[in-house]
Amino acid sequence: IKDFNKYQKQFFPKTSFMPSQEDLNGKLPKVVVFALDENDNQTASKSGLGVSIANNIENVLSKNKLAQIVDRNAANKLQQEIALAEINKSGSYKGPQIAEYAISGAIGNASFNSKYSSGGTFLNPKTGTVVTIPPKYKYNSLAVGNIKIYELPSLNVLQAIEFNGRAGRTEDARNNGGINFGGISIGGEQVAGADRDDGLVRKAGEDAIDNIRAEIQNIFSKQGYIMEKRGFKKKSIFKINLGSSDGIVQGDKFEVIGQFENQNSINNQVEVEKRIIATGKISDIIDPKNAWIIIDDSENNDK
Repeated sequence: IKDFNKYQKQFFPKTSFMPSQEDLNGKLPKVVVFALDENDNQTASKSGLGVSIANNIENVLSKNKLAQIVDRNAANKLQQEIALAEINKSGSYKGPQIAEYAISGAIGNASFNSKYSSGGTFLNPKTGTVVTIPPKYKYNSLAVGNIKIYELPSLNVLQAIEFNGRAGRTEDARNNGGINFGGISIGGEQVAGADRDDGLVRKAGEDAIDNIRAEIQNIFSKQGYIMEKRGFKKKSIFKINLGSSDGIVQGDKFEVIGQFENQNSINNQVEVEKRIIATGKISDIIDPKNAWIIIDDSENNDK
């Protein structure tokens, strides 16, 4: 921004959706994460995969300081109303305002399988040495499903995200009795491989959430507010309440989100719609708590 001092403060009307002082101070949103529906999948049920994935999501939010986690056990009514809204394709939460957002979801598939590899002894033609590969069991697990992020109390779905995770491990096959020679068991009775590994299934769930970590973080990334407008000739610049202490740097791109009230033509209820009204980038004028931004299209300046 050249000649910043020439920009004069301009009238900037207040929105009907004014943020609270807590929002302006950067208060973290309250989020409740429900255990995922396991859909009668035995592998998921035995391993507690629904709760495990919910805990993984909570870890993403808490470790990155993106949200305050609400105890899911204190939100049974909310969970029931989310399930009802899913069935009816609409609804709103009318209970106590315990959170601003809720995350729910379902496991589409969870599996565990094993494969036996007999191994053997081979002659390496290049070195002339004998190579012994012991028999092994290879285990693999899979976790597939989706999560939905709801805005409260409207129960509007902000985003639906599909996930897919895998995990695997190997172990040497063991024998009861007999002798072991060069990694090969001779005689005795071979011990059967594992028919379940709950820890490996949960690890697949952890991998699934790790794969969508960036999408979750983007949804709950810190939001700023436009605080002031200044103009010089035909150009306008805007001040936001995010600065270098929030990780803002010159050239960062952003979206300006507007909120609008719309009346539902079916039930006549007033609904709040959010949509992108402008885009732009961070200017070179930044301090720890604030920054000045430049809108890409000057025609958007008055929106």
